[in-house]
Amino acid sequence: MSFEILPCPPDRFAELLLTSEIGFGEDLPDDQIERVRKLSDPARFVGALDGGRFVGTGGVFGISLSVPGGELATGAITFIAVLPSHRRRGILRGMMRSMIDDCHARNEPLAMLWASEGTIYQRFGFGLGTWSVNLEAETAASRYTSDWPAEGTFRLIPAGEGMDLVAPVYDAVRSRRAGFLSRTPDWWAGQLPRADKDARGGEVKRLVVYETDSGVEGYAVYKTKSDWNARGPHGILTVNEAVGSTPRATREIWRFLLDVDLMRVLKAWRLPPDHPLLSLVAEPRRLGVGIGDGLWVRILDVGSALEGRTYGLDGRARGRITLELADEYCPWNAGRWLLEIDDGHASVRRTDADADLALGANELASLFLGGFTATALAASGRVGELRSGALGVADTLFPTALQPWCPQEF
Repeated sequence: MSFEILPCPPDRFAELLLTSEIGFGEDLPDDQIERVRKLSDPARFVGALDGGRFVGTGGVFGISLSVPGGELATGAITFIAVLPSHRRRGILRGMMRSMIDDCHARNEPLAMLWASEGTIYQRFGFGLGTWSVNLEAETAASRYTSDWPAEGTFRLIPAGEGMDLVAPVYDAVRSRRAGFLSRTPDWWAGQLPRADKDARGGEVKRLVVYETDSGVEGYAVYKTKSDWNARGPHGILTVNEAVGSTPRATREIWRFLLDVDLMRVLKAWRLPPDHPLLSLVAEPRRLGVGIGDGLWVRILDVGSALEGRTYGLDGRARGRITLELADEYCPWNAGRWLLEIDDGHASVRRTDADADLALGANELASLFLGGFTATALAASGRVGELRSGALGVADTLFPTALQPWCPQEF
């Protein structure tokens, strides 16, 4: 191995980010580099160097992730790239080892990422934690099932403003859904419209809030692209993020988005499979629904992670289950673990008792946020039932009433 993996020198941080974009076939503008710098601890970014040149990159943001019943410190792995000239030399494996060990040393029970290709990261013990539902809707055909009377009002917020209005809405939803990331003002600055136009030349972001007598209950960040054809207007509206803290706010903010003048197509990504819009519209197929992988999760400390969430659809379950866990990449996790759960909270310890279920790190990660059942994973041969009825017990403990949802890539 002719390369070395080192923490990124602070004076080469921009160079590292630009190298990563070569791997993605993109170009990172200066203002975006500065926004990433504000979010980052350069010591948590690593570079693979060959002759002093970056040939591989990776980094970790320290973030809190909402989990069932609470939140946990999590290493958000990002900017992973290896130059085409240095593929298949073990560079990615070496960088992942460095970053995973760093997260573990910092007592982060979890790591997470958005995968360019899911198969790459499953070998490091990541499991699919959330689905990503994507829309390409025909706005003219997306009428609701009922003619609900319009409630509340909408207000377009000037660029550079509005964080104080929308952050409470986001936090309210985050408290009820696993998969949401914590956001500092610097994180919000990357999500909301800026006072200057996107440096990449894209359409300008717009922020609209939905208000009632109770205050702001919903918001949406979106872009519009004007287009015309022989039949008239054929614009495209792209939803970056739309969040409602009440059922009526969700209903009304999406009605607003579907009704913007001159737009004929609405595109959206990263929605959960149980998003209310899929039940609100009379013709769901006209939403153009597709589904793909969303957030990938890696459990780094089994005891801390499993004790850091609640169990049962109502968060108040009781029960016990013993897991036989295989984990070659993080061998400190491997072995037999007993979960004793009372009033939704687990006490987790190692045990020599007979195991109820056998599974790997990938499968435990998929169970963790509540979006998958043990029975479903067993049906694909990924979880083994060692005691009759154990799958049913797991299915009463791990799933959540609402599907986990990660609305933001990083």
